[in-house]
Amino acid sequence: MRDLWDTLRETSAPILLYGMGNGADKALAVCAQKGIPVVGVFASDGFARGNLFHGMEVMNYAQVKEKFKDFTVLVCFATRRREVLENIRRIAKEKRLYVPDLPVAGSEIFDGTFFDLHEKDLVSARSLLADERSKAVFDLAVQSKLTGELPFLLSGTTEPEDDYREILHPENYKICGDLGAYTGDTAKDLAARCPGIQEIVSLEPDPKTFEKLKRNASLLPVRALCCAAWSREEDLLFGASGNRGSGWDAKGKKQIEVRGVSGDRIFENRKADYLKFDVEGAELEALKGFRKTIDRDRPELLVSCYHRAEDLFALPLYLREVHPFYRLYLRRHPGVPAWDINLYALPGPSPM
Repeated sequence: MRDLWDTLRETSAPILLYGMGNGADKALAVCAQKGIPVVGVFASDGFARGNLFHGMEVMNYAQVKEKFKDFTVLVCFATRRREVLENIRRIAKEKRLYVPDLPVAGSEIFDGTFFDLHEKDLVSARSLLADERSKAVFDLAVQSKLTGELPFLLSGTTEPEDDYREILHPENYKICGDLGAYTGDTAKDLAARCPGIQEIVSLEPDPKTFEKLKRNASLLPVRALCCAAWSREEDLLFGASGNRGSGWDAKGKKQIEVRGVSGDRIFENRKADYLKFDVEGAELEALKGFRKTIDRDRPELLVSCYHRAEDLFALPLYLREVHPFYRLYLRRHPGVPAWDINLYALPGPSPM
């Protein structure tokens, strides 16, 4: 299957990175691995101060237009901010612009070789989805990952409010699991949406972020635990950044030891109504740790489906094999790259 990297190898225009940081590091590494030359980097005006990134001067957009005239842009950061997305749209009207899909965790990338290797899995996972909108989201995600083209990323998205109204049932939630709680944003949202909420069990493994979680959730019905949702009781190495950069891909990060815990132990004496799995690439391990709880309580689930290249098919296939009583829906929230892909699982017979 042809992919973005084939397109970049064939372009005669200079290739520049838009953005610095971990995403640009990954893009530069993949380009080097695939023999694609990168000649420069630029950033938004407030971040371009003559600093260097991998030995290249960080310019602003006006400077690179003056220096290179014609060039190809690789967007190397993630954003949901409307004004930043609008700026990306403006650049795309002037230059060839692509958004490479560089997973948060794991070493594999969703390129043409990966697609060919897993095409049967992708077809199987797509067939499990309960409605046409989910299948459209799936198709757009695959196209955006393969091509990096902006139109696929800007189409077919929904807002969180839509998903709560059309898929989930927060009015029925009393006890929730917030796995990957960050600083408490999900807990705050659940407390506002769920009139009958009694307890939100919030797990956050990054110690610095955990302290912020405790402060932010001090007036909420939150039981905060500094640990990682995992398949079993085990000490794990975790890349702690004290921010959204924390995760299991620990390259370039300070590694600390955190305790991995089984959700079945935490919820042994609790009936789960809703579980959110947003655990930076550990979703499959975390789901395994909740196997008994899910079979017993059949809670509604939100599972982040984008941290690893294989998540788009591996997570739906796992749920259908292990918990076949779920109906599966897929939605994506606005932003670049193809992140914020959520797999929703609701108990009940499949409509297929």
